[in-house]
Formats: sequence, C-alpha cells, structure tokens
Amino acid sequence: MKQRRALIALVLAAAMLFPAAGCHKETPVVPETDLAEPVPAETEKPAAEAGEPEEPETEAPETEAPETEAPETEAPETEAPETEAPETEAPETEAPETEAPETEEPETEAPETEKEDGKDSKDTKDSKDTKDSEDTKDSKDTKGSKDTKDSKDTKDSKDTKDSKDTKDSTDTKDSKDTKDSKDTKDSKDTKDSKDTKDSKDTKTETPPKDTGDNRIYNYLNGKTVTLAEQQKRPVAIMINNLRQQLPQFGLDYGSIFYEVVTEGGITRLMMLADNYESMGTIGSIRSSRDYFTEFLNDFDAIYVHAGGSPQAYQKIQDLGLSNLDGANMYLPSTYWRDQWRLYNVGYEHSLMTNGAGIVSGIQFKKYRTNLNTGHVPSLKFCAEGTDNQLAGSAASHIRMISTSIQTVDFVYSAATKEYLRYQYNGIAHVDGSTGNQISVKNVFILFTDIGVIPGDEKARVAVTTVGSGTGYYATNGVVKSINWSRASLTSPLVLTYADGTEVILNCGKSFFCVVDSSVAKTIAFNYQW
Repeated sequence: MKQRRALIALVLAAAMLFPAAGCHKETPVVPETDLAEPVPAETEKPAAEAGEPEEPETEAPETEAPETEAPETEAPETEAPETEAPETEAPETEAPETEAPETEEPETEAPETEKEDGKDSKDTKDSKDTKDSEDTKDSKDTKGSKDTKDSKDTKDSKDTKDSKDTKDSTDTKDSKDTKDSKDTKDSKDTKDSKDTKDSKDTKTETPPKDTGDNRIYNYLNGKTVTLAEQQKRPVAIMINNLRQQLPQFGLDYGSIFYEVVTEGGITRLMMLADNYESMGTIGSIRSSRDYFTEFLNDFDAIYVHAGGSPQAYQKIQDLGLSNLDGANMYLPSTYWRDQWRLYNVGYEHSLMTNGAGIVSGIQFKKYRTNLNTGHVPSLKFCAEGTDNQLAGSAASHIRMISTSIQTVDFVYSAATKEYLRYQYNGIAHVDGSTGNQISVKNVFILFTDIGVIPGDEKARVAVTTVGSGTGYYATNGVVKSINWSRASLTSPLVLTYADGTEVILNCGKSFFCVVDSSVAKTIAFNYQW
C-alpha cells in the first residue's frame, strides 16, 4: 500500500513537472512582454530602447541623438512664433544701419527652425510609443521615412533661410547703395553749395558795375588806384573833438569821418585814412567807444586809439580787431606827448602819433597789412569823373543840433562842389597843421537810437548800429532821404533809397553824422547865417 501511494505520488509529481515547463514557454510571449515595455515607456524612452538587445534598437540611439536634444529645446519651441517675429523685423533694423552683425542675427535663429523639425521627430516617436510592440519595426520604418522627410525639410528650411539671407544681403546692399547714393548726393550738394559760396565771394571782389567800369578804385573815396593800393588795409584813428583842445592835427589825411556822441554831449571823431606811411602829426588821440568799433568791419581797418570804455575793450576782443592802444599796450615808438599841449591843454589831450609811428606799431604787433581775402566794401562809388546829380531837394546849408553842446553846419560851395564843415555853432573845422577846413563831397546823416547806459558811473551811452533806420544823403547841393540797415555786427552797412535802389556815392571824401532820431526835427537844409 505504501509502495502504491509512493508511485502515485511520483506520477503526480512528474505530471506536475512537465505541464509547468510548457506554460513557462507560452506565458512570456504575450503577457510578460506587454508588462515589460510599458515600464520603459513611462520612464525614459531612450533608456528602455537601449536596454533591448535587438538589432533595430541598436540603431535607435543614432536616430535618437536629436531626440535627446529635443527636450532641451522644447521650451524655446513653444516660443518659436515669438522668436520668428524678430526675423520679420530684422530688415527694418538692418535698413538704416546695414551692418553685417545685424544681418547675421537671423542666422542665429536658424537652429530654431531645425528644432521645429526635431519636434516633428519627437511627435513621431510619441506616436510610435502608443502602438503595440508588434508594430515596432513598421513604426521604425515610418520613422526612417519621416527622418528622410525631416532631412529634406531641414534642407528646405536651410534653402529658405539662404534665400532670406540672400534677400537680406540684397536689401542691405540696396540700403547701403541708397545710403551711398544719398551720401554722394549730399557730398555733391555740399560741393555745389561751397562752389556757389566761392563763386559769390569771387563775384563780390570785382568792383561793382555801378562805378561805370571795372576799374580798380580806392574803397574809401572811389579814386582810381593800383591793385596794391586797393588791397592795402586802412587805419581808423580816434581823434579828440573837445572844443577846448581845438584845433586838431592831421585832418587833411582823412577820407572818411564818423562823428558820434560819447558822454555829456561831447562828440568824438573816427578818421579813416589810407597811405598812412606818409602822414604827419595826428592828434590828439583819444579813447575808444564800442559803437565806433562796429563800423570797422566795413573797412577791415587797423584801429588806432588810446584806452577805451569797458564795452569798447570787450568789443575789440570779440571782433578780433587789430588795434594799437596808446594807453594799455606797449608800443615803443608809436605815440608821444606833445609838450605844449601837455602843459597848456591837459595830459589827456596831448597824445599824438604820425605815419612812421603807426608803421612801427603795425610791424611791432606783426599785423597783416592787406585786406582780408574776399573783403566786401560797403560803399559803392560812381565812375571817377562822373558827378551824380540827385533828384532830391535843395541843401545849400545843412544845420543840425546834434547834441546839447554841439551844433554842426555843412555849407555847400559851388566853386568846389563840396561841403565845408563847421561845428560848435559856426566855428570852421580846420586842420591845425595846414589851416585847411574839412571839405567833403558826401554828407550822411544817420538816425538811430542813442541813450545813456543805465547805472553807468560815467553816463556812457549805447548806440544802436545793427538793425535799420532812416537818414539823409547830400551831395552837389541836393539832399535825398535814405534808409540804412545792418544785419549783424560783422555785416556791411547797406544804404538804399526809399525805392530800394542802392546809394552810389560820388568820388571824394565823406562825413557820417550818427545821431539820435530826435535830432531830425532840428535839421534845416537851407539855413541862413
């Protein structure tokens, strides 16, 4: 009995042994593989596929190289539309600057286009993971086909980029060409503008046609001279006109005179002369006022004076004038004190100079002696020998009360066809060296605004010389109303008639009386002694 039971147990054990082996072979095929593959799918795909020994999966790491990069670039991929926006704006930034670094910016964005392809590859892989294990090979074939397509897409994307780059390069070149064209045009315009200016400067150096011919003439009096004489700088000398120190010396050498009030009703003269080398004694020399300096630009003159107001010194500096200062400048042999005048008239009325002294000062200071290139004379003259007759009113004897202590007369002489000057209510204005009375061909009276400078301790006055005003021009016993204007301190004085035509002077000496507008009511043109 015991043997039977043992045999039965042995048979049962053998029966149980053989069926168990058969089940082991069938169960791994479906159930175990289905449970094994989802585990890698839920973790990291490359790790699951790399762990399988099949040949197709040994190729997977090769195709998965871009896929491992895809997760790193997935964040930028979601921003791809935003990174593409600068690409459309790139031409706008490149157009004005056309610099290579800016045209290279789209190239840095090219990998983002390739990352899009990587995204497509990842999508294909995700689709592959959702399929059964039986379709793995077919999915791989699909992936291979997709890789081929992606490669083509990448090439197309590169071609598109190259096309865009080519277009950008063309746009950059066109922009540069446009800029170059503009620069060339601007350069040409600048040159044309410069040529026009140069042409204008050249034209103004030619004597005006109003002189009747293209002769070379003296800019101070209109007389015919040599070119060397015309281009020589004149001198402008400040001369004392105080009544107690009369007579003055050297008035005969002057071609143009300016008389303007200083302070307390006193007037001062500024005399312009050429050929100064041969001049004898001139004086007495007095101080400058700023408004006198403002007339110097019309003549490019060397300024001769002894001291000046604070405003005058500032203006001399601002205008860059060439000056010979007898009070505050070391000039070893330009000035001296007249001993008789020093002891009988006063120290401030005794400073004198002459032609040799002026030449010495110019040489000592190393001033240029020729006019500035392109100098434009402010006064225009008729042809020498032509005696212009104004269509105006008779002016045989001009009298005006120019200040509270100065009354001026210009009396016309039919014999000389010039005006003889008197001052201080009928005193003949003569040169103390020769006894000759000042005689001029042209008389100008210019009205302007003159007033005491507020707070000035010496009651100095301000005189307007820039802007416009009215006045009179008298010659050959006839007077006519005129207008004057000056655009700036460095602009020439312009004299015109009421109809706008320019005043053309007769050749000869001229006297300018610059007075306040209120003086107009005191003027008589045919006064009787």
